[in-house]
Amino acid sequence: MRTSNHMAGFSLVELMVAMLLGLLITAAAVSLFSTNQRTFALQQAMSESQEQGQLALRFIAQDLQLTGYMDDQVAATDFPGVHLATFLGMPPSSDGGNEGNDRLTISHHGLTDCTGTGLTPAAMTEVVNTYWVDDDGNLKCRGNLSSDDVILLQDVRGFQVLYGVDQLVDAVPFAARYVTADNVAGDQVVAVKVALLLEKPLPSMEGAQEEQTFYLLDHEETVNEGRSLRRQFQSTVAIRNYRWDEV
Repeated sequence: MRTSNHMAGFSLVELMVAMLLGLLITAAAVSLFSTNQRTFALQQAMSESQEQGQLALRFIAQDLQLTGYMDDQVAATDFPGVHLATFLGMPPSSDGGNEGNDRLTISHHGLTDCTGTGLTPAAMTEVVNTYWVDDDGNLKCRGNLSSDDVILLQDVRGFQVLYGVDQLVDAVPFAARYVTADNVAGDQVVAVKVALLLEKPLPSMEGAQEEQTFYLLDHEETVNEGRSLRRQFQSTVAIRNYRWDEV
């Protein structure tokens, strides 16, 4: 009695169909992975921008709340507050105009400046801090007690400041209007508005960049270059310390 062994296999058509299905599944997996990567990058950039922008504004707001504070231990050379002229070697608050960023310079009596530098031994003294954005988009701060500046925030597209002035002497602090540093004149500053525009590059995002216009207080910023995430932040801080006989 004889037996025969039959070998079963795949035909060429079956192999081609299997390869095609495998390529389709692989393409779908790669596409899903790429989409998830872009989504993660976007969410991470949004989270970082929100956190960093809020921290920077909070830091400046805390300094503004101290602005004008005077301590009896300090022999002051001038009344601290918002400075519109050079004070203790620090540049004044200024308006950058339509094409530039503003500068904010304020002072109070304290132990350290915005960089954490103080006197040795520690003692209350006049503290002057100035905030500005450099050519690389870094929001910086430098104090009169230190020789170096510190970076508070990177990727800053816009930094704008307006000053709320009290124009009626009635012992009631009221910001009748908000003006640029060039228009404060002799009015008493009782509030400050600060606005930031952050720009986080997102080269992995698809699609053409659309033109966008942001309104930072009195400043209009139009952008259309590069794929980026942009977030706007704004805060209004009431000045707590000022000359009461001038409000």
